[in-house]
Amino acid sequence: MKYFVKDNERIGTCYHEFYKGKWDKHTVWKSDSIFIHDDCLFENPDFQDAIEEVIPPYDPFGITEITFEEWRKIGEVISIKNLVSQEIYNEADVWLKDVFEVYGCFTILGI
Repeated sequence: MKYFVKDNERIGTCYHEFYKGKWDKHTVWKSDSIFIHDDCLFENPDFQDAIEEVIPPYDPFGITEITFEEWRKIGEVISIKNLVSQEIYNEADVWLKDVFEVYGCFTILGI
């Protein structure tokens, strides 16, 4: 992966965790999650802007659950954004295909 890392590839804790399903309110840094560094999101604000456009209460420091429908809408917004933001979306989308089939949603755990 180019933008996301697995848990064992993290260096430090300045990452946003894409957690499978609804967050259990206890577990963080799961081995089956993917992580994107905060600097990557800071350097590509269109990705975060697209999330906020679809989910206005999105908080990069909080917890945001995202359904399949919301993710698809984010993808529509991203389609007119810059290329890197589209690549970030597409990279996560590959991982999310199986997640949505099993869990129906995912949760972003902010920094």
